[in-house]
Amino acid sequence: MKIAYIVDSTAGLKDELKQHPDVNVLNLTINFSNGDVYEDSTENSKVKAFYQRLKEEKQLPTTAQPSLGEYYQLMDQLIANNYQAVIVINLSSQLSGTFQTSQMVLNEYSDRLKVTAIDSKGTSVVIENMLEQALEMQNMGLTFEEINEKLNWLAEESHIYMVIEDLNNLVKSGRLSSANAFLGSLLQIKPLLEFTDTGAVQVIEKIRTEKKVYKRWEEIVENALQKFPNGIHLRFAHGDAYEAVAAVQEKMKKKFPQIKSFGIGYLTPVVGVHGGNGVKGMAIIPDAIN
Repeated sequence: MKIAYIVDSTAGLKDELKQHPDVNVLNLTINFSNGDVYEDSTENSKVKAFYQRLKEEKQLPTTAQPSLGEYYQLMDQLIANNYQAVIVINLSSQLSGTFQTSQMVLNEYSDRLKVTAIDSKGTSVVIENMLEQALEMQNMGLTFEEINEKLNWLAEESHIYMVIEDLNNLVKSGRLSSANAFLGSLLQIKPLLEFTDTGAVQVIEKIRTEKKVYKRWEEIVENALQKFPNGIHLRFAHGDAYEAVAAVQEKMKKKFPQIKSFGIGYLTPVVGVHGGNGVKGMAIIPDAIN
């Protein structure tokens, strides 16, 4: 069966995945208060420019889904290219209406194609790795239904843990007072956030110093390795903080050589609006293939 895959731009796909003939990306956009519109991107210069501007903005930009016109055009093109099934993997439905839009659009094509929309309950490198595993499953001969089942399992079991470096974005969004942000910065408090089982983002701990954050991450990885005997994939994502996450990745490689794969990706501008400059994330994705 010829299966097409659609992800939204928050997946931050590496070039080799973006160029895969069966992979399609729908871009979200960022709207600044002066009317400027940025297209979500993984291009290094564009991402750096966005995060620099984010530092300077007094008002947080807003984000917007891909247009319905783009979605319908892509679906029609997939039918013209003789695809028989479409699998869509979206960022958490708790962060955007993109998943609900996917469900609506796919429903209109369900008489012509096999279709499914997956709520990743995460974003960024989680979506990317889910896509990588799906493509590998397809190469192994798994059916559309089997791939769909395993992707839904991955969405339930994968988790992202993020540490916010710049508390100013939480102030701009109204989630934190200026006084608390000042106190948090003064005390070197690092809020540790997790994408929960529902895909919502919540603070699970407040940790003093970055060193203790990474120690906590190691404990989380140890627990995951015990929970998933078939292995896990470890991914890091960042908001213009590559050197920091690269250093953590190297430590994790030495401490946990049994981990199946590692990787680093950008938190694209759409996600960066909420996380702010310097945000760092660690994602644990179980292996669904073995």
